[in-house]
Amino acid sequence: PNGPNYTHFKNPEFDELYLQSLSVNNRKGRTHLYREMDSLLMEDASVVVLYYDESLRFIQKNVEGMTPNPINLLNLKTVWKE
Repeated sequence: PNGPNYTHFKNPEFDELYLQSLSVNNRKGRTHLYREMDSLLMEDASVVVLYYDESLRFIQKNVEGMTPNPINLLNLKTVWKE
């Protein structure tokens, strides 16, 4: 209802995993939670996923700190050029 939940999907287990993911600071832990959430969503089949977004970034060899993230957000705070 608020935000991007246009399907009005409700699942207490999903919601709990989502709240946990907000406090996890490492990528592996968040990825594990996101995969569990994705499995729950697919199990309930409240949506039909037509595609998963995929992106490519070409980065020069002298650029460091450019890392991908789950929502493809371009964050340049940790990027530097050698």
